[in-house]
Amino acid sequence: MKVAIFVLGLVLLFVGLLGAAYGWLAASSLETAHAFTCSPSGPPEPYPGWCASLLSSASSYRTLAFGMVAIFVIGVVLSVAGAVMQEVPSAPAMMVPPPVPPPGALQACKNCGRSMPSTDRFCPSCGTPQW
Repeated sequence: MKVAIFVLGLVLLFVGLLGAAYGWLAASSLETAHAFTCSPSGPPEPYPGWCASLLSSASSYRTLAFGMVAIFVIGVVLSVAGAVMQEVPSAPAMMVPPPVPPPGALQACKNCGRSMPSTDRFCPSCGTPQW
């Protein structure tokens, strides 16, 4: 999980960075074209609405750039979160008791050798665990 979050963060980081750079450059070039084409001393407007469409497109690309900056920031946050996250340890294995012997079966203690019921967990004489 930690690696997946880190990799997703890196992907969003690079996509956001490239998208923001593209949006910013496209908007800047459209604004430059507007300044050159639509200045009062420049050539006449190629067709009606040309200058307005240049500004509208530049505004759209600028909005794209700001959206990509937001994706970049989300990518940075996810990358940092994935880097500092700690793995969740797996649950410890439970100790399974041995099968239950038939009633009345006896066994000898592992420590003192005293005879005791095989269902007892601890020796009644010395207290040694039996299983």
